[in-house]
Amino acid sequence: MAGLLGIGRDRKMEALNAASEVVETSCGPVEYALHGDAPYVLIFHGTPQGHHASFIGEPMEAEGFGTITPSRPGYLRTPIETGRTFAEQADAAAALLDELGVEQVAAYSLSGGGPSGVEFAARHPDRTRALILEVAISQTYAPAVPVWTVALFMNPVMFWLQGQLLRHAPRLVVSQFVSMESTLEPADRRRITDEVLADPEKLSLARSLVDGPSFAPLRAGFDNDMKQFAAIDRLPLDEVQCPTLVVHGTHDGDVPFNHAVDAAEQIPGAELFAVEKGWHILAMSDGDNAYLRAEIDFLKEHFAS
Repeated sequence: MAGLLGIGRDRKMEALNAASEVVETSCGPVEYALHGDAPYVLIFHGTPQGHHASFIGEPMEAEGFGTITPSRPGYLRTPIETGRTFAEQADAAAALLDELGVEQVAAYSLSGGGPSGVEFAARHPDRTRALILEVAISQTYAPAVPVWTVALFMNPVMFWLQGQLLRHAPRLVVSQFVSMESTLEPADRRRITDEVLADPEKLSLARSLVDGPSFAPLRAGFDNDMKQFAAIDRLPLDEVQCPTLVVHGTHDGDVPFNHAVDAAEQIPGAELFAVEKGWHILAMSDGDNAYLRAEIDFLKEHFAS
């Protein structure tokens, strides 16, 4: 069993590495995935992910935008030394754009990528045409993550088992996912679970979320993120100058809705799009993906011209 798991992990990492490049920047090595052509949306992925989260940019690519998704420091092949703080991570992203010859982007920050995206917009206003914060952390964030939970995630057998359960007992995995990532009432959680299981696109998304690399090549980034989240005093929200759209679910059980409210209040001129009964995975939430249409329209208005 251990040998087979090792072969599976090796093949998965080979596929991930083949889908990305590593470039030496003025801040250090940065791994990234690039899809499509300019104008580019720069994706700051969540926690714990890497460039393989670039699939979240597919709806934008379908509308004519290219995407650039760096693995933030500590994730996959971007070393933690490239940037521990969110300000350093923002500068590393700007250095990547220098190497790619990309002058301006729209920044899209998801969940744990929120602080890096805010720092990028504030520190590099001449390069940021627009900012989208989706279910994004924007203030101190220090959830209790038991040591045993992290140990389970790091265990390759448990990681493999999670994937097997999603294939053979999808209701169990999806229902637990909704319970952990939302504050919905039981009846709504059951309804959402039924809807995900009945929708091939939503079920495919669930598989994409759990079918990444093992936790080991994400561990340094995860540990650093949790340390940096807890140390947030204030982000430079009031220094963001570009048009900003803040999108969040009212029943997010991971990043509370008040993160969105505070961000929208502090960023000058920011718009808040609240998804009623939306939870941390908005693409599986109520609302017929109206939030996604709002994001695309926002990009077209402020960035496509």
